[in-house]
Amino acid sequence: MIPKSLKKKITIEAFRAANRLSKNLGYDRLCRLMNVMAELQIRFARRRVEAVKKNFRMLRGDETGWQETFRYFWSSVADTLILPHVSGDWVRAKLERMDGLHHAEPFRGKGLIVVSAHLGNPEFLANVAGILGFKGVAAAEVPSGEWFREFLRIRERFGLKIVPVKGSYPKLLEALRRGETVYLVSDRKVSSKEGGYVIRVGRGYRRVPTGFARLSLETGAPVVFAYGVPLERCGKYYGEVSPPFHPKDLDDAMEWFSRHLTEKLSRWTDRWFVFWDEWLEDRSLLP
Repeated sequence: MIPKSLKKKITIEAFRAANRLSKNLGYDRLCRLMNVMAELQIRFARRRVEAVKKNFRMLRGDETGWQETFRYFWSSVADTLILPHVSGDWVRAKLERMDGLHHAEPFRGKGLIVVSAHLGNPEFLANVAGILGFKGVAAAEVPSGEWFREFLRIRERFGLKIVPVKGSYPKLLEALRRGETVYLVSDRKVSSKEGGYVIRVGRGYRRVPTGFARLSLETGAPVVFAYGVPLERCGKYYGEVSPPFHPKDLDDAMEWFSRHLTEKLSRWTDRWFVFWDEWLEDRSLLP
């Protein structure tokens, strides 16, 4: 078995190499390389393939088109790796359309919570948000030290500040009270007080953290559901921002979130990048 310290070192060096490689290759060749990676994973990553097929059955009732999930994922990896080496104009030009942006405008400088999922490319969405002037704070689940610094080159490229997800709740609370925007991917647990809330998507059930809801209820800041998905591999993106929502209580917040998640994942199933078996079709089996 590989020691944990050695795994961490290998991961850091691999990430550094990928950053250097993306710069040297250029975007077009990087996209072609990532397409090869996608086809290899489709062929050999059996556990992840089965998880993606299950997600399709859960949402759509069949597995048709599951292969595209891996192709879109790896093209998104290309878009992410190239971010430290491109301009804001390049990123802006990749955005075909952003529906609902006007919903967020009234809350610029007043505190806003943006919640998303592993749908499309959150890295791209975060950088677009910075370019559009919605600078703020995001909680990210990454190790500390060298890996974290490498990771920041992508996440903080266009003005977003990253804080480690562990123990981040007080920092996110402060950011909202300063009138900043807070970004959360829905499965990030930002407080030790979060016990998890069971939601249903399609035929599947899962416990998810409640951080975004608790932040909204404590500060009064509205919540929007936002995402950015590639419209074609290594091509343009489509983004959407929901109308602002002020939850009355935790149940109200999680029902709102579950509804948005079901609607968007049903529409963009092949751009839902969950490669682990996380959803159970029998609620009684949940831990």
